[in-house]
Amino acid sequence: MASQPQHTDLFYETHILCCCNQRPEGHPRSCCADRGGRNFMESISRRVAEMGLTNVTVTEAGCMERCELGPAMVIYPDAVWYTYENEDDVEEIIESHLKGGQRVERLVLDPDQKLPKPKALDLLDVVVSDVRDETADIKSIVVKAADGGDLPKFEAGAHIDVITATGLRRSYSLASNPGDRSSYLLGVLREPASRGGSVWIHDNVKPGDRLQITRPLNNFPLDDSAPAHILIAGGIGITPILAMARTLNGLDAKYQLHYCTRTPEGTAFRKEVEAIAGDSLTYHHDGGDPSRGIKLDEVLGDAPAGAHVYVCGPKTLIDAVRAAAAEWGEERVHFELFSAAPDQNYINEPFDIYLSRRRMDLTVPADRTILEVVREAGINADSSCEQGLCSTCQVRVISGEIEHRDQILSTQDKARGDTMMICVSRGKAGEKLVLDL
Repeated sequence: MASQPQHTDLFYETHILCCCNQRPEGHPRSCCADRGGRNFMESISRRVAEMGLTNVTVTEAGCMERCELGPAMVIYPDAVWYTYENEDDVEEIIESHLKGGQRVERLVLDPDQKLPKPKALDLLDVVVSDVRDETADIKSIVVKAADGGDLPKFEAGAHIDVITATGLRRSYSLASNPGDRSSYLLGVLREPASRGGSVWIHDNVKPGDRLQITRPLNNFPLDDSAPAHILIAGGIGITPILAMARTLNGLDAKYQLHYCTRTPEGTAFRKEVEAIAGDSLTYHHDGGDPSRGIKLDEVLGDAPAGAHVYVCGPKTLIDAVRAAAAEWGEERVHFELFSAAPDQNYINEPFDIYLSRRRMDLTVPADRTILEVVREAGINADSSCEQGLCSTCQVRVISGEIEHRDQILSTQDKARGDTMMICVSRGKAGEKLVLDL
């Protein structure tokens, strides 16, 4: 097994071949290039150079005929084949295989493998270190890594999923300091119409309990290139906004934080928000009457030129901010939703899908989603909210016309037509979507 170079008499001790084959656009088999092969090859080359592995070479390869399993690489003389999806996979192969001499078994392609292996959900074991009542219906939860080490890094606006006792996945934003990986801080509102997450947490979770969570995912990032930031939080929406304020303090950036709640007593993280935001904080207590709350025309009208606005909270607040900032341009208005929009009277029609990695044709009837049909075919497709809000079920679209129904993708993303949320979005009537599944 290869590790750091040992045989100085060899021109290269280790040879890494990375498939970068490029097929024509829309080809049903797709290709390693479209799945990121070239970018990954460049990352591997860069990391090999940075580590001083002078007897290792990285070479671009043409089609290796493992298209459905790609992007693919093979490491010689070990003849170990790998697939990989992200930079973390690349780093693990380099650290474990090239430096440590140990295969990364979860990424290995078997000699006779034709189909992707079922993905194991990458969960982190954590311990609850603190639970507090922030208000009558909001609890703060602090979790730490069960092994006592650092938790994965994250950026302001990120969320994690908590796995409940019944196996449900429920998303909660991180309110802690992104620079502190010793713990994560969550805020959880007890929802009367809970789908099994918030009520379970409120009624069951206590200090000392062990939980499983996913790694952080960010659909609501800060744009640190903006000259100024307007942060608007409504109720439990303060959680990602609080992490943003912490980050902006560290950047010495200009921002204003407007925090909307019914009453002072119903204001979660009050002391923490005041300590962090200081003079940048303005409260808006409306007693449940939005007309007595934040004056968006004034707040946005006085914003510095080029400022970006970030809003999280009830959909009514988000809709009001988006309407008031309609002329700002989509790239300057950022928001995160906790619940789906009301039914927009969509009409479902049947359509077909082709799963590129499995060479499988399926029909999606009018009364089923792509996610349901894929699962019924025995394929393990990941999901969480199943309302088009979290991007967990996002899939690359190789060809076909999409009817987007999610609330995550931007107008530009939707116009490109190369990705979709299979829990809610569909193909046009009579269309055939080719999916990277």
